[in-house]
Order: sequence, then C-alpha cells, then structure tokens
Amino acid sequence: MKKDILYYLVSFIHYSTALTEPATHMKQLFVFSIFLFSCKSPSEFVTSNEVHWEKVNLVFRDQAKVTGKINILHENTSSLNSSYNNYIQFIPEGKDSTESVDLNKISGYWFESNYYALKKLDIHMNGIYQLLFVKRLTGENSRFQLYELYESGRSNGGVDIEYIYFLSYPSCGPLDAINTRSSLLLPSFEQKMSLLVADCPSLAQKIEEKEKGYFIPLTSFNIKKHPDVLLRIIDEYNKCN
Repeated sequence: MKKDILYYLVSFIHYSTALTEPATHMKQLFVFSIFLFSCKSPSEFVTSNEVHWEKVNLVFRDQAKVTGKINILHENTSSLNSSYNNYIQFIPEGKDSTESVDLNKISGYWFESNYYALKKLDIHMNGIYQLLFVKRLTGENSRFQLYELYESGRSNGGVDIEYIYFLSYPSCGPLDAINTRSSLLLPSFEQKMSLLVADCPSLAQKIEEKEKGYFIPLTSFNIKKHPDVLLRIIDEYNKCN
C-alpha cells in the first residue's frame, strides 16, 4: 500500500514541477511525506504464519481467550531453514501497547470462522521441528484432527505455493501432529492407518483392503488426495460405535 502511495506522490511532484515554483514544490513534498509516513501498516492475512495486525481471538493453553490484533512474521525468505522467533506480537482489544506473547503459552487463534492451532511440525521430514500455526480442517471434538499448512512461497524461497497436511490422533500430545507424507503413514498406509483405527473393525478392514477412497499410495502427485482420504476416514471413525 505504501509503495502505491509513494508512486503517486512521486508522480504528483514530477507533474507539478512544471507548473509551480520550487518553494511550492518543497511544501507539497513536505505535506505528502507527513501523510505517507503517518499511515498505519495495513492489516493483512497472508497465511496462518504471516498475519499483519488482523483482529483475532487468541486462545491460550489454559483455554483463556483474548480478542485483539496479532502480528506473526514466521513466513518470509529470511526464516528459510532457520529457527523461528518463539514470540508473536499482540495488542489486546482496548489497549494501545504491544505485548510479546510466548508461543509456549498459546494454543491457537480464531480468525473469522477458522481455527489455527499451534503445532510442532517436521515440515521437511528431517527431524527439525518448528512451532507453526495450521488450519484445522476437522471439528473441534473430532477424535482425529487433520490440519493444513499453507505456504505462500515466501518460506520456501518463493519457489512455489505449497500445502502440507498433518494428522493428530487420540494418543498424540497437545502439540503433536505428524506429516501425512512421513514414514509413520507411508509407505504401507493400509497397514499403519488400519492399526490407528483398529477399534473400528469395519473401517480398518476397508483401509486394509485398499478400498477406493480409503488408500493413499506412496507416490501421489496429487497432495489433495491426502485430505480427501483422511477426512473420509476421520468422519467414518467419528461415527463408529
């Protein structure tokens, strides 16, 4: 936004140079400069890990909820392959001062109608974990939880937009979510997943027998196949008696 304002400022001054005296030019420049630099940073939701002063409902580990504006800068080219800052900036509603909130105290946040949970993720499946916010795709009371990490390209060097999916099951800790491409699920999805839902024999059998819609192959060029299959399994498992 500021770049657009700057462009129009320069264009205006360039145009007015041919029409007015130098002293007038300086006065116009001074007035527009005040306008430019007094502008507040615009609010913007780029991804769940790059949020610029959007209004959210922040949820803490003790389940306390506080409304306010949040600033998260965990997705950018400088953070590629590096440790993330363990704090976010937050301005509680009704206050003017910014607070630095420790990620270890946060459970997640609501933005509009979506909930973004804080999870410990192994994105590249190299044993390096990062605390990041992921969009919850399943209901709050679902026995399994499926999450989506959307990367705009800034965190992977601007190469590509990427979606990665993570699964939490009943025995997982509060921050645990496994990459759906990891060795914990692939290869042999039919064996590993059927064990996780063994207490629902009819569903486990469908997965074991690789029924259509209940199987994820090791090589899948369509990453969207992961949530399609897993959401079907999770929905059926939630309804299993």
